[in-house]
Amino acid sequence: MFRRRRSSIGPFYLHCGREDCPVKIDHLNLRSKEVCLVKDGLFDPKSNEECPVENELLEFTSEELSRFTSQFSPENLIGVTDIGKLYRGKMPIASDQGKVDKDVTVKILVEYERNYRMLMPTSDQVKGLVDDKNDYGNRIRDNELSRLEDELKFLQAPKIRGNPSLMKVVGYCCKEIVGVVYDINPLDTLHNLIFQDDFNWLQRVKTSLALARLLAYLHDRNQSYLIRNLAPSHIVVDQNFTPVLFEFGMLVGGVLGTTVDESDMRIGPYGYIDPFYSYNGPAAYTVKFDVYAFGVLLFNLTSKRALDKEKYTGTEIKKWAVNEYKSRHSYVDLSFQDDADFDSRDGRKITELTRQCMDGKPNKRPEMKEVFERLKGLRCSVAAAW
Repeated sequence: MFRRRRSSIGPFYLHCGREDCPVKIDHLNLRSKEVCLVKDGLFDPKSNEECPVENELLEFTSEELSRFTSQFSPENLIGVTDIGKLYRGKMPIASDQGKVDKDVTVKILVEYERNYRMLMPTSDQVKGLVDDKNDYGNRIRDNELSRLEDELKFLQAPKIRGNPSLMKVVGYCCKEIVGVVYDINPLDTLHNLIFQDDFNWLQRVKTSLALARLLAYLHDRNQSYLIRNLAPSHIVVDQNFTPVLFEFGMLVGGVLGTTVDESDMRIGPYGYIDPFYSYNGPAAYTVKFDVYAFGVLLFNLTSKRALDKEKYTGTEIKKWAVNEYKSRHSYVDLSFQDDADFDSRDGRKITELTRQCMDGKPNKRPEMKEVFERLKGLRCSVAAAW
């Protein structure tokens, strides 16, 4: 039983998501098997060629997403961002043993007024207007649907699909609420793991290395993407400590065919915005914008600190870090000195790399390919043979 939805995303064949039409487990177990539906050559970043893929995604109702997450129970809430909420879920599927529950993750797309405060009309502009609130609500709804379409188009693109640091999509909802169902059972968000002592040095370096690899791939000049809102709260870590990006609300470039619009006044997460943006606005959106955010993230991982938007004062993180650690040569938390995989020489190298990524002048920041190679060259990375 199929329904076809025509969209600029591409040819999607959408199975019925109802319980009386169960899905075979082998179709959904993508993350464990990593089944790639296109030839490997298309993942070569030097290739510009794209090919059409018949993407099989399930279309869900809001009631089904609610059922998967136990009515969006707070106990299942993994994390909240400015533009989304992430929940753990259980999805009933068919198997040889009968109906079983598959672990999934459900993201609900939302919009916060903070992202559109520059677009809201002034009091003078709204005088005499009727149903202004409804118009604004419709604009928010249209934006959520647009973000959903862009996300599906991006994640199902041949060069992107199968990347271990990007989400595997099971299906979506676009009726009463806008949401996506992912094939993953994460440990937690990276933001929450940063503070945990059992998230050890080697796991943190592995996480940094995987994210650097992802950014280097997305920044490839043949078909470059800009994330623009990279932050630990937008990343989950799976059971193998692989970081997986789940928030794409400000993504532009590549298969989307979009560029930075100077009228787009949305802003990313507090503390991860390139200070260069304050003086240049949207013109600051280059790959070096993402490099700056990665530098802040690298600082978080090694110092066991993460920015809290409720406590953030607006101080540039690099200035704060330099002042905080002025008596030391490393941003690395002292507790890692007792970690068997930690080498103080790695600590100094990763601190210098962090500083360079957060340099106030974008042209002095390294490319992500260089960042990846330098992280790969750390003593612990070489010893782990990643």
